[in-house]
Amino acid sequence: MTNNILDVLTYMFDYLFEVADESANEIDDITLKAHLSDAGFEASRIEKALDWLESIATLQEGEVLSLSGSGGLRVYNDEEKSKLSPKARGFLLFMENMGQINASQREVIISQVMSLDEGSVSLEDLKWVVMMVLGNSEEEVSPQWLESIVFLDENRTLQ
Repeated sequence: MTNNILDVLTYMFDYLFEVADESANEIDDITLKAHLSDAGFEASRIEKALDWLESIATLQEGEVLSLSGSGGLRVYNDEEKSKLSPKARGFLLFMENMGQINASQREVIISQVMSLDEGSVSLEDLKWVVMMVLGNSEEEVSPQWLESIVFLDENRTLQ
């Protein structure tokens, strides 16, 4: 197991969706950490993953500059370009143009990608980050739509 933060988060989300389907009870942090540890994830990676998730909430509560309006152009710096491939940047632009994310959400997504330990982030990993950011936003988002982001075929468009 590569044991990176996205692996931990992906496994955790799968587990939480499975548990949510089985019962209405919420899982506490201790139970979640124990389950992730039993699955073979290192304690330090589990903590980093949970901190990463917490930072989404912090960013969405206003630490990221509130961006309003549309029509602006996002210029990526060299570090962002090295971490986000042209396809990944195109996906973010597509999501924004389709009205599925706004400029503030885009910036939270980019901030979260940049905080990952990865050298570069694949399009599939970016889709998971988008799903996690949108899933943790205060706006109502359909679980089926979130799932469609991750499993979207590159040759098809979003519904």
